[in-house]
Amino acid sequence: MIENWKDTAFGSDFGGDFLELVENITSDTLTMNLIYTNTDVKKYIDNPDLLKERTDNNVQFTNSKFEQYIHFEDLIIALSVMIVEAELNGEIDLTKAYGNKVLKFQAEKEEIKSIHSALQTIYNSPDSYVMFEMCMEEEREETLTDIKNILAAFEKIMN
Repeated sequence: MIENWKDTAFGSDFGGDFLELVENITSDTLTMNLIYTNTDVKKYIDNPDLLKERTDNNVQFTNSKFEQYIHFEDLIIALSVMIVEAELNGEIDLTKAYGNKVLKFQAEKEEIKSIHSALQTIYNSPDSYVMFEMCMEEEREETLTDIKNILAAFEKIMN
């Protein structure tokens, strides 16, 4: 699965930075706690109204090795692909998506639901996110098609 969406999830600079962060914060098991400890994305998950304040909602990396940020939507798309890959295939094979590791994934059902909900919001309101402001029409449509397919795969693991 991951190879189908690798360009959308990890092909941008932001997606690549997130992939690098994930590979550096874990040895063999990715958890939502690791994501929340090394980024400030949880503030947006816990308070989605923050996303309405502007279109360039930047998630900061709190890990001192990574003094940059990623757009919220880039992180959610990449994390969604990782979750779907882990749930459907038993592991996240990042070697199929520009990475170097194969990881296990552990999360509570509620944590997975919150990421699914965030991805659904991005799909339903793409004009609210800077990523889509920067896309040309063809790119935008390809990205939205990928998100729709990721959401369909999410539905399989949510039931």
